[in-house]
Amino acid sequence: SRDTGRYLSHYSKRFKAGDQDFDAFAAQKKQVNASKEWIKIKLSNLSMFRDPGKEELVVITFEQNYQSNNLNNQMKKRQYWVREGKSWKIIYEGSA
Repeated sequence: SRDTGRYLSHYSKRFKAGDQDFDAFAAQKKQVNASKEWIKIKLSNLSMFRDPGKEELVVITFEQNYQSNNLNNQMKKRQYWVREGKSWKIIYEGSA
């Protein structure tokens, strides 16, 4: 939907990706999405692992096919989700 605020609402304020914290990641996503006219994303080969020793951590791995008016990309991604209150938030994201 290119609704960057809604997209970012799924990420924890403690989020890290490489050397980016949440604020740097959010600024980059706002800039990138501003250049998009449309976005289509397809996910496949999704797997989820819930750490039996840490009930509040889920690791999700999937293949992402990303298409937009100015970028086509396919990659395997991994996300770490944690429970924050009653919601699940992404705390880490990177290539798998």
